[in-house]
Amino acid sequence: MNGTDVVFRFSYDTTFADYRALLRARQRLGPLRGHGRWLRYPFVAVLFVATLWWLGGLAAPWSLYLRWDVAKWIIGLVLFIPLVDLFFDQVVGRWVYSRYAAADRPLSATIDEDGITWAVDAWSGRFAWNGVKTSVITDDHLFLFIGKLEAITLARRGLVAGHWDDVLAFVTARLPAPPVRG
Repeated sequence: MNGTDVVFRFSYDTTFADYRALLRARQRLGPLRGHGRWLRYPFVAVLFVATLWWLGGLAAPWSLYLRWDVAKWIIGLVLFIPLVDLFFDQVVGRWVYSRYAAADRPLSATIDEDGITWAVDAWSGRFAWNGVKTSVITDDHLFLFIGKLEAITLARRGLVAGHWDDVLAFVTARLPAPPVRG
């Protein structure tokens, strides 16, 4: 590559896995840097125990909590909360994804000196490098955020020609801040 006409092209079909990767990339930019998903379980447990203490539920002897009729409810709660999370993550998440205009559609994108050009079906856009606010790089995706929620997702599998490391070096040199690695 001679640097004057560097162009990288992407062409692939968007998938639910790309959408999930985008959600995880957004979490990487949040205040908990992607750890919030698993920190919510201990938080709910502490909140539950604090509520029991506040309501006087912990005034009973500990042997009461070890009886089977009480322990089965505690075990049920421990299993129920992650199942609800899994339901919202997979079932409701797939429903939300299916409502996106780019869901399961062919995407093409071009990266050059001036910015990023992309197209999905009948709509397209172009962003200059100064329009990219932040970015996240994973093993399989490059997310160029143009706002707090909106991002251009470039999947490694869609790279038509060139090497992924060359794309990352090219893009990183043009970003306003170093990308977040995820």
